[in-house]
Amino acid sequence: MFVPRSAIKRPSSTPVKTSKKVKTTAQVVTSIERTEEPSTLNSVKVSNQVNSNVEEIEDPIKEYSYQQREASTGEPACVVCRKYGEYICDETDHDVCSIECKKIDIERTTKITNNIPDPLPKVTQPVPKYSHNIADATFVSGDTSQMLLQITSDLFHAQLTAYLPHQEIKVLSSFQVQSILSKNRIIVHGKNIPRPITKFEHCKLPPKMTDNLQQVGYLQPTEIQMQVIPTVLVGRDILASAQTGSGKTAAFLIPIIIHTWTISQFREGKGGPYAIIMAPTRELCSQIEALAKKMITGLQNMKTALIVGGIPISNQIHRLKKGVQIVIATPGRLLDIMNQYEELIMTNNHMFVIDEVDMMFKMGFENQVNEIIEKMTSSSKGRLQILMFSATIPDNIEKQANLLLHDHIKITVGERINNVNKINNISNGNNIIIPPVSIIPVKQTILWVENKSKKKQLFSILNDPKYYRPPIIVFVESKMGADLLSQAIEKKCGARTVSIHSDKSQKERTQILQSFLNGEYEIIVSTGILSRGLDLSLVNMVVNFDMAVSIDEYVHQCGRVSGSIHGWAVTFINEDHKHLFKEFVSMLKMQPSGRVTPLPSKLLNHGYTLYGK
Repeated sequence: MFVPRSAIKRPSSTPVKTSKKVKTTAQVVTSIERTEEPSTLNSVKVSNQVNSNVEEIEDPIKEYSYQQREASTGEPACVVCRKYGEYICDETDHDVCSIECKKIDIERTTKITNNIPDPLPKVTQPVPKYSHNIADATFVSGDTSQMLLQITSDLFHAQLTAYLPHQEIKVLSSFQVQSILSKNRIIVHGKNIPRPITKFEHCKLPPKMTDNLQQVGYLQPTEIQMQVIPTVLVGRDILASAQTGSGKTAAFLIPIIIHTWTISQFREGKGGPYAIIMAPTRELCSQIEALAKKMITGLQNMKTALIVGGIPISNQIHRLKKGVQIVIATPGRLLDIMNQYEELIMTNNHMFVIDEVDMMFKMGFENQVNEIIEKMTSSSKGRLQILMFSATIPDNIEKQANLLLHDHIKITVGERINNVNKINNISNGNNIIIPPVSIIPVKQTILWVENKSKKKQLFSILNDPKYYRPPIIVFVESKMGADLLSQAIEKKCGARTVSIHSDKSQKERTQILQSFLNGEYEIIVSTGILSRGLDLSLVNMVVNFDMAVSIDEYVHQCGRVSGSIHGWAVTFINEDHKHLFKEFVSMLKMQPSGRVTPLPSKLLNHGYTLYGK
């Protein structure tokens, strides 16, 4: 039995009884008599104890989900299908839209309470109406949004969230969807691809979360968020790539928070964590947790835990025992806790995010990542949803994703490329394939500088007001080199300078980074520790004092620079880097016109550039 919400006012401790929907301008129905009728909801006789201006509505109770309208902004949504929650199920106290969804809700809630795996809930679909227009008919019969009218995920949390495309997205033609992707430089590859969102309101955010997103500066979804958020909400595994500063972290945090919040409401905050986010460095983990905390402000039963080295493990165990929904961790410390306290961290985990996965593998964490995933999947009560994110996707990561991910969707965001081999229609679930290229959105200058002259060249740039653009990051290849060069810059240029690398403690690194971002230091000399993930959008200039060890790493280091018109990346190169010349020059020539200053003739005419040897 359930009650039309307009018919009642419920004291929090009073169970709800079934009623027919009525409108009243003065009083609430005070007496309800019920009689049973087969195959229908209990019919109701409302005693005439209301004012004469009470008008009874004879609208029939909706039997199926498809008979119910969409929920408008601010209206309650059905916990099963997200249509208008016209009724309240008196057995669960949840909003439902129809008899059909009421039954699913009762069954599902019973299984959640008893911790029983839930089978795939399905709601009855109306018979499709095909257009007489050939183009429209193709769109209707093959449209991805039509496929998603049914909850097709086998994942518990995706069934619980029950995401469906918003009406504004559902009515778009296949051409309009393709235009959104093209305009926003979104490249998608996979089967049954969910449609992108264009507003945060399209993904049914928890209460308060819209305000929280605005507080952290997200008024509209960024390009990567437009496609990643709905894809994660429907339960798909993901391999995603976008440049630093694109909103990549929020792209996975937003749907993760929606899923974990939904689970938490059913389980009243007990039994987490429901999601684990893993990143390669303590700094990046700290930044992810800080953003997550801002996003969940005011959300009931939502807590995070930071699980990284450099902090006593006892404090982290205590935090986990108190109950958290989302864990952010580095690989080493996460594996330690998994081995010692498996029940604390893996029992109810549903989602696993690997951020900066290419850096993770380059740092030697590949075996640990595989071990962590194996432990998670073996202890999980259902299939684990895995999300992999990076600024670039080299071949080895693609191969690894094919092994680890289940029927995944690949999403990349980059600038438009003219040499497109093939673009198939997203509306019929086919692949969209566009050749990837690393586009660096800042001015790049390449200088041929011999090793003995590098310091002199650097000091010349930093002492010239025409070129000096703090805040500045100078990248070097060694920890000792970072310390020595930092001291030399401060002495020769008079600039407030500091070094950062992995030999410094977690506390030191956090303080240094915060001081740099606050403007206490003009220049920071760093090893590759600052090349990934962290939000350093205030940086105006990067100097690659030591050329990166790979083109991918070069892209990441240049990506530390703000994308403003003042952003500038300067790189010193010489014979030591000849093995990179051919690939490096090819990549630079693919950059948009005006982004790269004229290249040194020694680089252009070198045998390794021309012939690869």
